[in-house]
Amino acid sequence: MTKLREDLVHLAVRRFLKERGWQLVAGQYPNGSDDELHPLNIVDPLLACDKSPDHRRHSKNKFVPDLVACKGNRMLIIEMKPAYSRKDEEKLTKLLSARRPHLLSALEDLVRTRGVKLQSEIANLVFVPALGFSGPVPFRPNQELCYIIVRSQSSIIFQGNEILPSI
Repeated sequence: MTKLREDLVHLAVRRFLKERGWQLVAGQYPNGSDDELHPLNIVDPLLACDKSPDHRRHSKNKFVPDLVACKGNRMLIIEMKPAYSRKDEEKLTKLLSARRPHLLSALEDLVRTRGVKLQSEIANLVFVPALGFSGPVPFRPNQELCYIIVRSQSSIIFQGNEILPSI
């Protein structure tokens, strides 16, 4: 089986979630262009502490999830690649632990400045990290993550953890 490009994985995951009633909250297609959603810019407030246009300084330690989707009080934070990425798994784990205050701040900013309406109050959200990738490929699942395995544009396998009811 041939690996799908990251943009095709991204499109398939968006369609998959929309068809199942998920609200797409934020996102960024590969190469940074997106006409449908605003990016969720998770920045380090010590580095991005002013309004200056110094993007090099502000982008240091910046994280922009590929896709953020909400259903009720569950929020998927998704990173996507053509193949399984252990590095992305580690990045998501760090985002939901050490960088959690930055995530919450970025969501508050998205709601306030971009007018994004969430299905639940930010304080009530249950964050669920997810990896989307082309598959099948061998990998050892982390029980704290969800996996969205894209076999083709119309064939997707979802492996979730118990935090997330059936997608």
